[in-house]
Amino acid sequence: MSLRKRLVAAALSVVAVLGVSACGGLPGDGPVLEGRRLDDPIGDPVRVLPQGPVDGASQEQIVLGFIRANEDVDESRETGKAYLAPQSPDLWRWTSADVIVYDTADDLKVKRLGPEEVEVSTVAVARVSADGRYVDLPARTRTTVTFGLTKVAGQWRIQLPRTGFGLWLDSAAFDRLYEARRIYYVTPSGRLLVSDIRWFPSGSRMVTTLARAQLAAVPDYLVGAVRTGVPTGTKLSVNAVPVNNGRAQVNLTEAALKADPIERRAMWAQLAATLGQVPAVQAVGLAVEGVELEMPGIGTWVSDPGELGYGRAPASSYDTALVRAGTTFSRVDPRAIPDSDAVRKPADTDQQAGDPTSIPTEWTRLALSVDGKEVAALRQDQTELSRWRGGRWKVLPPFATVLASPTYDTSGYLWVGGIAPDGKGGLWATHTDASTANKAPQRVAAHWLSGRRVTAIALSPEGARLLVISTDAAGHDARLDVAGIIRAPSGEPTGLSAPWRQGQPLTRLRDVVWLDGDSYAVLGRISPKDPVRPWTGTVGGGLDGIRRQGRADPQDTRLAAVPDAVSITTVGGARGIMIVTGDGQVLARAGRTWPVVATGTDVLVPGR
Repeated sequence: MSLRKRLVAAALSVVAVLGVSACGGLPGDGPVLEGRRLDDPIGDPVRVLPQGPVDGASQEQIVLGFIRANEDVDESRETGKAYLAPQSPDLWRWTSADVIVYDTADDLKVKRLGPEEVEVSTVAVARVSADGRYVDLPARTRTTVTFGLTKVAGQWRIQLPRTGFGLWLDSAAFDRLYEARRIYYVTPSGRLLVSDIRWFPSGSRMVTTLARAQLAAVPDYLVGAVRTGVPTGTKLSVNAVPVNNGRAQVNLTEAALKADPIERRAMWAQLAATLGQVPAVQAVGLAVEGVELEMPGIGTWVSDPGELGYGRAPASSYDTALVRAGTTFSRVDPRAIPDSDAVRKPADTDQQAGDPTSIPTEWTRLALSVDGKEVAALRQDQTELSRWRGGRWKVLPPFATVLASPTYDTSGYLWVGGIAPDGKGGLWATHTDASTANKAPQRVAAHWLSGRRVTAIALSPEGARLLVISTDAAGHDARLDVAGIIRAPSGEPTGLSAPWRQGQPLTRLRDVVWLDGDSYAVLGRISPKDPVRPWTGTVGGGLDGIRRQGRADPQDTRLAAVPDAVSITTVGGARGIMIVTGDGQVLARAGRTWPVVATGTDVLVPGR
């Protein structure tokens, strides 16, 4: 159990015994405990009390007052309802309709359409569905709603649209009222947890909300790529998940008994990982219709999925990267910034066993295998794929043209995008053992890519998800998608699940890399007038620097532009990002700047 969870539990028990006191003072004895981390979120630090309608308010004031009352944390929403005509409260679907996120209240525009009708509009930056799906919207997306107005007891009140209305929240209110939480699934042939980030209202019902989300079906973009130990039809047998003394008891319906021992272990691990994000939860127990379940060798309570043998795949980190300049290779320490006063022990940049020594310049767009022993490369005309290992190289038989930069996954497969002889776009993969050296890669089924051209791909650390940049046949309509990877029992990739679009504000995309199991970095720009820059983002959480997140300006979180950037990688997380420019400069991140650390055309990091 983490120190933070023990501290929260201790604080809750003290409050329960002593009550709230304004003069309790500081404790005079007791253990010294670790304090809150600087980056820990503070639960509900500010409560906004919206103002109800005042007599004599104009139509515009009533409408703007209602929108601002959307921030009310009171589950009954009585303040907001006071702005509505008698027939409209049932049409206000704040729990079942989309949430529109806009930047600030200054972005709201009210226009009269008639004597008793107004239009409210704003530039929306994101939309959140009722099941917690957060999607960045294309830049300058204007969202409108038309409200009717009628007099009730001599005062203007709002008639909501017959189709209903959800919530409109500015960025500051959204950050106060909603929290990003992970719903966990497991890989089909292993015990790795895969996260699906969702956004839910803050508050006392978070544990119950998370449990219900965990019991639901696997989301479309992960179908076939992950599994859940929760049997179909399993629900909560009561309307809440109680938490007593740090223990959350999840009481399930009889359908849960359909789970075999392996599925039950997975189900318990998923719920322990998901509910364990709530500070008040220190352990999770399962019951079916009130009868507690027991895990042999563990008991009736699980504090961490690791107790059941489950965990997340670690994101690999490296001290050095291989840089190709001309035909040769050298190692660089990207954190050893030239002309810097920073004191840091330099990494060992000597050549390592298995490092490539020379590859002719006719072979470009290089990738390094996870074990660091093999390099894949494309011929300059993007018609052939080759593999280089131990001083030997092999050109694979033809299978596609207009090939995209290759990459390796943790299961030992080499991936590449391209255009098939039939003119359809797609992805191909081949195992990297010696037996496949003379075989063409096999096509990975992904019908949604057939009319598109793949330009870049990146594999997640656990190998269950793929980020894909693609364009239409003419090179326009660039988009970034994430999709689950469907594999045969042998681990061979056979297909991709349905795509889920990410980073919609970006209209031109060049390259992408995973930073960890949730986040990524992508090269792109918003409008043709903007320079290309690296953007960081989270799958299911949007791009950083698009909306205000407690800052004066969304641009405060944007990385500096690199207009001539052509490729991006990382030696470890967001701090380890490296970029190659079109004129052969290798840049490494140093805070908000991009100093040059080497010259070359390719930066190779295992499995990137």
